[in-house]
Amino acid sequence: MDSTNKRWKENIAEAMNETQNKQPVNNNTTIMLPSWITYAVCIVFGFLIAKTAVTGVQTHQTNYDRDYQTGSSVALLMVAEDVEHYKTNYGKLPDELPSPIASVIDVSYQKISKDHFRLTMPHGDSTITFDAKDDKIYMD
Repeated sequence: MDSTNKRWKENIAEAMNETQNKQPVNNNTTIMLPSWITYAVCIVFGFLIAKTAVTGVQTHQTNYDRDYQTGSSVALLMVAEDVEHYKTNYGKLPDELPSPIASVIDVSYQKISKDHFRLTMPHGDSTITFDAKDDKIYMD
């Protein structure tokens, strides 16, 4: 048992000496990059700048005419729905458009017969027409 205690004491003493006598480590290490890295980064940035200068920056997708036509068609259908709602409630077509949105989007209303009406809306150089008889939208 004495030999075990003696070994423990020696190991503890050795560990204490190692921790107390330790010299501070000099951390003045530097990392050297290869010389070609600078050239590669310059070439990549130059390529990106040239590409941006040639093609430009496009932040949004291009809207095509059909996108605007779709939005106008939906608005026209909303107005037609208001006319149909009026017809359901009062049993006849209105003399004027009951939709508040119609004046904002410049919709024209024609009462053709007691069950037939037509809505027309300007769209660029042409017009979009909703015919209630056919229940279709036409673009002129």
